[in-house]
Amino acid sequence: MSITKSLAGAQGNVQSAGTKITTRERVREILPPVVVLILIIFAWWLISVTIYADKNYLLPRPMQVLHAALSNPGLLWQGFRITLIEATMGFGLAIIVGLLSAIIMSLSKPLERSFYPYAVLLQTVPVIAIAPIIVLWFGYNQRAVVIIAFMIAIFPILNNSLLGLLSTERNQVDLFRMHRASKLTEFVKLRLPAALPSIFAGLRISAGLSVVGAIVGEFIIGSGGADGGLGVKVLYAQARMATGLLFAEVLVATLLGFAFFMLVTVTGNRLIRNWHESALRKEN
Repeated sequence: MSITKSLAGAQGNVQSAGTKITTRERVREILPPVVVLILIIFAWWLISVTIYADKNYLLPRPMQVLHAALSNPGLLWQGFRITLIEATMGFGLAIIVGLLSAIIMSLSKPLERSFYPYAVLLQTVPVIAIAPIIVLWFGYNQRAVVIIAFMIAIFPILNNSLLGLLSTERNQVDLFRMHRASKLTEFVKLRLPAALPSIFAGLRISAGLSVVGAIVGEFIIGSGGADGGLGVKVLYAQARMATGLLFAEVLVATLLGFAFFMLVTVTGNRLIRNWHESALRKEN
């Protein structure tokens, strides 16, 4: 019997746990966050018409934000598109470098001891403190913003991926070695699949951080003046006291980060939904 069939037999009972999602279950999932959103918007409106009734430049009403968004679709789309490109490039670079570094360190204890402390050190360095160096090396352009997004997003991917690759169940490792599986087979068919939940946990964290990094990079470095991304446009809106537009831009940036997070979450759940507890549907 092959190793794959042995493991598949142990997972067979877990796969049968998946159930078809009914309309009622979907409503139960969607309704609570929708209700909370309505309550938040109502509280926002209530505060804006009472406490800040004469200070809408500090807290605009929801309809004012909506009007600002509908009045400036081109501006919002331009900022969204630029920030999307920067965040995607930073996130993609973080995935490549983070996963490769985790794989290499998981295969060699000396390399892990040598390089992991510097990965932690990189995470603790304030981005603002090294921004002048990044500007000196890359200039006031989009590349510098991508580097900042990459620096902010890489550590959760590296840390969680390394943790997952080093946490493979010992009995399964012994089973592979008993069948004299090669190191490559052990890694591809055991360690990497077993590490997927941890890897996607890191990716979910970094997905939102990549957008935050792009916005922070635009705050610090800028990207093409007034024609830059959402971070640049927030600064211009603040300078002009266009609070409604500022709130609209912040909401667009928030939705971009949420979209990144959901994309990674859905992808991860599809890959591990048949066998891992974190993706299985649980009954109340």
